[in-house]
Amino acid sequence: MIPLLILWHPSRRKTFDMTNKKDLLSIRREIDLLDLQILSLLNSRGLLAEKAGKIKTGQNKYKPEREMEIYEKIKNLNKGPLLNQQVINIFKEIISSCRAIEDELEISFLGPEGTYSDSATKDHFGSSIKKRPTESIEEVFELVDVGKTNYGIVPIENSTEGSLNSTLDCLNSFNCMICGEIEMKIHHSLMGSNRALPKGGYEIHAHAQTLAQCKLWLDSHCPNVKRVAVSSNAKAALDAVNSKKILAIAGSLAAEKYGLEIIQDNIEDYSSNTTRFISIGKEEITATGKDKTSIVVTTKNERGALYNVLKPIQANNLNLAHITYRPSKSNKWNYSFFLDLEGHMSDQNVKALFEELKEINVEVKYLGSYPRTL
Repeated sequence: MIPLLILWHPSRRKTFDMTNKKDLLSIRREIDLLDLQILSLLNSRGLLAEKAGKIKTGQNKYKPEREMEIYEKIKNLNKGPLLNQQVINIFKEIISSCRAIEDELEISFLGPEGTYSDSATKDHFGSSIKKRPTESIEEVFELVDVGKTNYGIVPIENSTEGSLNSTLDCLNSFNCMICGEIEMKIHHSLMGSNRALPKGGYEIHAHAQTLAQCKLWLDSHCPNVKRVAVSSNAKAALDAVNSKKILAIAGSLAAEKYGLEIIQDNIEDYSSNTTRFISIGKEEITATGKDKTSIVVTTKNERGALYNVLKPIQANNLNLAHITYRPSKSNKWNYSFFLDLEGHMSDQNVKALFEELKEINVEVKYLGSYPRTL
């Protein structure tokens, strides 16, 4: 049997290409029409936001509980092919832009620009805000406390290195409320003026927690290099810009912002490395059904002090999501315990806990009830 040969003629290729081009043009026309509809709908939403802003005269324009409700609804309605997180990212920017029509928020964060706190600020509030970088976590609290910025973003905990003491101390000292939380996967990069790792005669600058999170990699690849702890990773990036003898550890945002070359990506010791940030403000947040409540309980130096705090938590069927402690600043050998509980201050079992804590020999400071991270 003689095999049948099908000859490919150049004209077939031309016909195939023309068909594809026609299909692509048709798809692009449909996309253009959809873009016009989306633009019209976005402006309609903006007009409604403007009307709502006029009704809410004198009220706070930012409602994290309302925004969380929208995100949850969108997640439940999403049919794909866009992933839930992709859809939420789009809606965060839509909400941020519409919110700015009502009132453009000013947000303070640990600066300079290019820090992970900068990224967390954008992730939480969107791009349509005024950003105010600060030189310290304490300055973020100060600005929020006196009303110079509407809200602040500060790191509070890292999955590998634990809690940030400066944030805990500020929570105990200032009259600011926790309004929300953000969890961010942290990937560190070594960067400098050139792509190559120098043979010697240089320093590595980064925030102290970042140096700790990259210790194993640094011990292996740069064992004899001096490590210098600075106020932020973005400050380290600026140091690297100003001196070729300095390398920085920071996120890719810092490399992009300050024009540095990335020598090595993902040098963190643990791939699951995650930092939890909190937003702080002056208002209480109403319940969403998926909330946390944070408190500080300061005990006296006596037997069973912590047990007496934990016992009513269990008795009221509350889940203790996190606990850490700091020495009390007012009394030697007394300790302040920072507790995160699942639930809202308006929940009956949370109310019952506060009533029971009043009956024991402790000081309690309420730090806020707020939506749990998505």
